[in-house]
Amino acid sequence: MNPATGKQELSCKRCRYRKLRCTRTVPCINCATAGAGCEYEKIDKRRNPPSSEYTISLRNRVASLEAFIQELRDAPPPRRDEMLGPAAYTQGAPNIPAAGPSQVIQNDTTARALLKPDAEGSLVYHGATSIFNSDLLSTSESYPSPTQSLYAESNFDHVMDHFGIKLEDDTVFKALQQFFRWQYPHFMFVYREAFLRDHFGERKGCKYWSSALLLSICALGLLMSETEGERSLSEQFFQAAESIVMVSGLSRPSIPTVQSFLCLAFFEIGRGNVSKGWAFSGIAFRMAQDLGFQSDPMNWLPHDSTIISSEDIEIRRRIYWGSYISDKLISLILGRPVQLAFDSAEVDLLEFITDGPGMEYWRPVGFGDDPEELRVLSNIPYLKEQIRLYRIVEKMMTTVFSPRTPRTQTDVFTRQTLLDNLNLELLQWRDALPAFAKWNKWSTSVTITPAVATLHLLYSSIRIALNYESATTSNVASAREAALLSCTTAAQDILALVRVYKMQYGLRHAPLILIYASIQASRSIEKFGIPEEQSYLVGCLAECSHTWSIAGQVQGPMPAVNVDAYHELV
Repeated sequence: MNPATGKQELSCKRCRYRKLRCTRTVPCINCATAGAGCEYEKIDKRRNPPSSEYTISLRNRVASLEAFIQELRDAPPPRRDEMLGPAAYTQGAPNIPAAGPSQVIQNDTTARALLKPDAEGSLVYHGATSIFNSDLLSTSESYPSPTQSLYAESNFDHVMDHFGIKLEDDTVFKALQQFFRWQYPHFMFVYREAFLRDHFGERKGCKYWSSALLLSICALGLLMSETEGERSLSEQFFQAAESIVMVSGLSRPSIPTVQSFLCLAFFEIGRGNVSKGWAFSGIAFRMAQDLGFQSDPMNWLPHDSTIISSEDIEIRRRIYWGSYISDKLISLILGRPVQLAFDSAEVDLLEFITDGPGMEYWRPVGFGDDPEELRVLSNIPYLKEQIRLYRIVEKMMTTVFSPRTPRTQTDVFTRQTLLDNLNLELLQWRDALPAFAKWNKWSTSVTITPAVATLHLLYSSIRIALNYESATTSNVASAREAALLSCTTAAQDILALVRVYKMQYGLRHAPLILIYASIQASRSIEKFGIPEEQSYLVGCLAECSHTWSIAGQVQGPMPAVNVDAYHELV
């Protein structure tokens, strides 16, 4: 039912069957007059027509294949064999499976992977080929008990004192609130409920809390503060977290250490220290693999006695998938190879869990407290859509932008096939979005939640990244025009999203993906758009640089513009 009009979205079953004009009330006038029962479909089964972009992509895909077949027919035998060689490049686009539990078949190789305690007592992963997975080694070692394998939190009070930090100070509480309100949906490798429970508990023998993790979360949270004084404290928290994790974290891998390194990685990348941020993220991903997170936690139940509840299982899955999407985001921003491959893991997707009691103060902005609207009480449905989208990013980074991808003139059809496949997958992803995650710039609603904005900023920036080179350099007119349309459409969508986000929330709280999307849109508009639109985005990047200084490093100069037209955009 539409809450604004009080009417159903569809006609009732009886009116539809008899092709009568239905009032869509309960009951409708026709059924009330006839004294018949009035029933409505609970689910709208109508399918929206395919978008023009999707139709154009299909048309270009067919044209590309027809041209390839024609060239194949005319080619001499040696050339024909060469063209048919790289089958991986020319096969059709694989379907993207809907978000749901993975069906893992345990083979002998996987079954031989195990967790064993290292010298420090941490359980670490050893695959089938590991020298520690040999029958020659002693098997007398017993797996540690939960208390033995918990994160050993040393006394770091001297570090806090050195940096002038007090854990019970209001600054820590405010920083945590800012993080979970603005940053948490983008850093889902942190499990909010478990972390807060340990933080507000005794902080002893914690599996999901450490002083380094607390400090690194606070460093990110303080970036979102309204006052310059609080924002300046983020550096102190960062340095304190870095001091602790570099001394104690590397020798004993743990869940909080993985999370700490990832938080520090985003902090460094956000302020433009990309080499250090890249290194920190690499440590986090390697440590997650060291702990065996690439295998579903259900496989470790006989080995890891710290997995004692369904929450422990879900936390480990969350950390893996949070790390997976973080890896793709970092690779996208920096244009570097991905580290965590989808096919190298066997982790089930996440369960839908609503917020527990007491979470109303820690919910991300845009998530209401209406118990009837279950979807808005969890970020998991949006996270699942991000996973599906980042799988396409992984394919893009490992094919189109791989050094091994053919780039010669004779391989133009191979490359175009890759682009066509990925463009189709992107459009299929957008069209398959559930209703709560859909958005278009012509919508009558002028509001948008940060979770929805993030999804569509990511989608549009990927489209530009994928098609920009073809739009500017392709010698095939049809391919160039299709790529140009993709870039200009995506840039206009980003412009609309940034404008709405700025109007609703301001850019002080903008996520990193908004900066990446603005840069992609700006370079597209610089080439194909109007100067006033580019100037607006450059101005937005300047605002974002107060929070993420990397935005100031890459925003570029302000182009010459028509002042009146610029103020109309603002």
